Amino acid sequence: MDVEHRRLWSVSLTTGERRVEADDLPVGLPPGVGRRPDPALFAHGGPGLAPRFDGLAAAPDGSLLLSSNGEGTVLRL
Repeated sequence: MDVEHRRLWSVSLTTGERRVEADDLPVGLPPGVGRRPDPALFAHGGPGLAPRFDGLAAAPDGSLLLSSNGEGTVLRL
C-alpha cells in the first residue's frame, strides 16, 4: 500500500510486474490537511483515543480489507 499517493499496488512474485489495483483511497491525510498531534491514549486516568492507523488484511474469502485512517472506514476490495 502506498499511503503517500493513496494507492494499492500489486506485484507479481514471478515476474516482478507492478500495477495499481486501487487509486484515490481514503488513507493518510486528506489533501491540504496538516498533521495534528496524536491524542493521548490515556487522559486524566481514563481512556483516551487510540491513534488513527491504516492497514491491509486478507479476509477468508480472498478479498482484501483496508482500514482507512483518512475517514475511519473499512473497505472490502
